[in-house]
Amino acid sequence: MGGNRCGLIGIVLAEVLSLWVVTYSGDGLAEEREHDTGEGVMVAPQVDPGMETHFETFQSPTCGFIPCPVTASGNVLTLTASCATYSSLLIPDGYTLDGAGHFIAAVDAPGQRFVGPIVRNCGSSAFYRNLRLMAVGLSNICDSGDDALTGIRFDNASGSVTNTQIFNIRQGDGTSGCQEGIGIAIRNQEPGAPTRVVAVGNNILTGYQKAGIMAVGNVDVGIIGNRISGAGPIGNIAQVGIQIGLGATGVIVANDVSGHSYTGQGVASGILVYGGGLYGGPLSSNVAIRDNQLYNNDIGVYLSQGNADGSPPSVRTNIAVVDNILENGAVTNGYVYQAGIADLGTGNIIHSNRITGPGYDPATLPGSTFAVDVVAGPAVGLTFLTQAQQVAVGACSGPVVVQSQDVNGNLSIPALTDFSITPVGEAALGIQFYADASCTGPALTSLDLSNPEASGRFYFRAAVPGNVTLIVWNFIMTQFQTQQVVTGLAPGETSGLPVATSPVDASQG
Repeated sequence: MGGNRCGLIGIVLAEVLSLWVVTYSGDGLAEEREHDTGEGVMVAPQVDPGMETHFETFQSPTCGFIPCPVTASGNVLTLTASCATYSSLLIPDGYTLDGAGHFIAAVDAPGQRFVGPIVRNCGSSAFYRNLRLMAVGLSNICDSGDDALTGIRFDNASGSVTNTQIFNIRQGDGTSGCQEGIGIAIRNQEPGAPTRVVAVGNNILTGYQKAGIMAVGNVDVGIIGNRISGAGPIGNIAQVGIQIGLGATGVIVANDVSGHSYTGQGVASGILVYGGGLYGGPLSSNVAIRDNQLYNNDIGVYLSQGNADGSPPSVRTNIAVVDNILENGAVTNGYVYQAGIADLGTGNIIHSNRITGPGYDPATLPGSTFAVDVVAGPAVGLTFLTQAQQVAVGACSGPVVVQSQDVNGNLSIPALTDFSITPVGEAALGIQFYADASCTGPALTSLDLSNPEASGRFYFRAAVPGNVTLIVWNFIMTQFQTQQVVTGLAPGETSGLPVATSPVDASQG
């Protein structure tokens, strides 16, 4: 729990990610260009919102260019066939590009090479659905900034990507070490720009060079229900499945993220959140990472936010990593450092994750393989991580989770790990505690907080109505929370209404 390896990895990672940090430039977004189709210069179409119009190549009056056959109906552009392109498709402001299941392939032009994204926005919003994007045989020459290879890119824009498949966003034969090749990139680092909101849901991303999904800057993202597959174990580049940082926030929920392993001197990550002075930018806070399945990644979930010297930030970042499944079947990283969850940060909320496999077992390579590795101080108190509940008489409650933490709210295994559970109050008579969610197993009277998340979970069933204060304690630490047991709810029903509860204070002893 000392986190020396976690902090050192953060410093190494910062050096690599410094190649990715770009300052947004609007140059060229509103530039009008003439495109020669071989039959003369095209005339920009005027689309009637009430009619469907067919185009072999679409260009808007301001910024918008699609060198593929499409139909236009209002602000929806729909592909009518697969196509190849030598340059980026530019989507007009507020338009939706519907791929209708067709492919768009990025290829090098004769004597030239493809650079930048396959598709991008022209204005402050763009929407994509039912697309199939891929790169084919691109030259293995490194680019950065606006020229970095990307599938879909949002520049200072809101929008969405849904039901889309993105393949092989990479250069050469897939062995390139260029720090580019990103499936979906969302960036908003323009000073003073408003927060942009982007939804990325129900997509498949595989064969990318560096990262599946990336969000940086003043953006709020919802990354939900995607399947993201890395190429690891590989030695040419340290891949990332989902990466958000430098002020980005949002939710990462119900994604399948697998196969990010680096055999070189560094680590790959399934989900990465980064920021702070260590990376030369703002912290990312209030990110929710829940219900994801992460398999065979060097680090399943990596929270890497620190000061320039690699120490944790002075403010809480409040990132929740809860109810995820993390598994690694082997040691494949070359550094060697593998962890289900690694946390360089302050006050992040980590509990109720299922972490399995020899790749994350501390006994496999002591000091190199971890279930959870947190930079934390000594434990000073307990905290209830779940809100107080209102529960019907005779019903099984929802989970009650308590954790041992240091003075900054980081999980920390206590010196004395056995805790008793004592009920006090009107509803204490006949109350029973259980380890299982159905309240059918053996009765529970104590908790063991020696596990990697320094937490305990239990459920209760009360026989009479009234308040009951649950006290979790040993001779070093004590904490309590008051629950309500009521009549009038349906059998088995619990209420989400807030009830009176004790203040959460990690310093309480």
